[in-house]
Amino acid sequence: MKATRRLVGALAVVAALGGGLTACGPDTDTAGGTTGGASASAKPADGAKGGAKDGGSKGEPGGDCGTPPQLPAGHKMVEIAVPPSKGSMSAKDAKPTCTPNDWIYHGQGEAKYYVFAPETKAELALGSGKTKDVPVGELWMHAGDCLTNQSAVKQPYSCSGNIYDITTDSEGKVTGIKEIWHP
Repeated sequence: MKATRRLVGALAVVAALGGGLTACGPDTDTAGGTTGGASASAKPADGAKGGAKDGGSKGEPGGDCGTPPQLPAGHKMVEIAVPPSKGSMSAKDAKPTCTPNDWIYHGQGEAKYYVFAPETKAELALGSGKTKDVPVGELWMHAGDCLTNQSAVKQPYSCSGNIYDITTDSEGKVTGIKEIWHP
């Protein structure tokens, strides 16, 4: 009986690990296309090698992440540095870093100041590849809670890395901001 339990337990572990390994890959945006930035971890489409396993942390040859993900034109990943206030935020540019779990975005350098356009479209993450349109003020409160009081964040939302995909207009004002989900 113990041998059977051990076998079943071992199979469960192998199945869980195998499922986790196959779950990586590009997510799709709500319009159905690949965003390249729809999650904080994004698997590039081509088979080129680069990454952390042989010492590379930003996609240098030798790892297993492939080439760094490419964002669609006009998109930028940022990590909010301080809770947004009405109409503005400070955020660091977020760059992809190869990790054992795929490409993960991390904020780097000095925070930049961003102003929101009046018609800014905001989306909060609901899980892998799923988002919900929300008023931009709700996104500001959510981002602030994730930075200062994660227990205030209620389902269906969660705090998942503080990384956001933004678009800006010709004046540099944020016209779209989408929370990027990461487990």
